[in-house]
Amino acid sequence: MNKREFVARCLMEVCGLDDGMAFSVMMKAHQLGIGVVGNYPREMAEMYKGSLTTEGLLVDMVPADDE
Repeated sequence: MNKREFVARCLMEVCGLDDGMAFSVMMKAHQLGIGVVGNYPREMAEMYKGSLTTEGLLVDMVPADDE
């Protein structure tokens, strides 16, 4: 369990989200149990996942439809 401010800060520092987007993603995860950080190439998504996991956040990657 992490403080909301910590989660938003990690999203800004690791994924480069601006403060508004980081807050929005964090609140979706807080309220719904899941939040979408973005749609990234596989290598970048794996790097973000590793970095966020290192910070203690639970992260999962799912394939995106190419449509």
